[in-house]
Amino acid sequence: MLFDSYTAATTRLSNRAVMSPMTRNRAVDNNTPNALMASYYAQRASAGLIITEGTSPSPNGLGYPRIPGLFNQDHVKGWKLVTQAVHAKGGKIAIQLMHCGRVASAENLPAGAKAVGPASATLEGEAHAGRGRVDSLKMTSDSPPRSGPAAAAAAAKDELDARSAGQPRRRKDLQSEGSAPASEVGLRRE
Repeated sequence: MLFDSYTAATTRLSNRAVMSPMTRNRAVDNNTPNALMASYYAQRASAGLIITEGTSPSPNGLGYPRIPGLFNQDHVKGWKLVTQAVHAKGGKIAIQLMHCGRVASAENLPAGAKAVGPASATLEGEAHAGRGRVDSLKMTSDSPPRSGPAAAAAAAKDELDARSAGQPRRRKDLQSEGSAPASEVGLRRE
């Protein structure tokens, strides 16, 4: 039964085995999916469905070092490489979007990004930072996480400031300019 094909809605899977998300921390160059990741997922294409590791939809969501993103055109190209490798071996793949929210260390955020979460409370603990060391998660008094409507307004202002400073645009900007929608990235149901 486990190895029998299965159809869920309109998606036909070759078997009922689903590879659950496992963070591999292999997106070493600006959180961009790469050939190593494509090889890793392609090697597992015989699973009925692969669910990718947590992938940040925003620079503010990168809470761990070297996790992949999906918020600029380089990320889209990287994920195309991954999905094409899996599809070439007959596999199915779905991306898991994950925003680390409050569980973020400033060491792992790109320049200009800020911790954003559902509450403005700080979180104490440890996290691995990009340089391989363990850092405290406790935010300094001048950088508490933003939350709620004020955070949304501040994030919108930051985005406008980033655009005017020539920083990379976010996925919604790229889509509004006619770039590849998710269905063309290979992240669609088949």
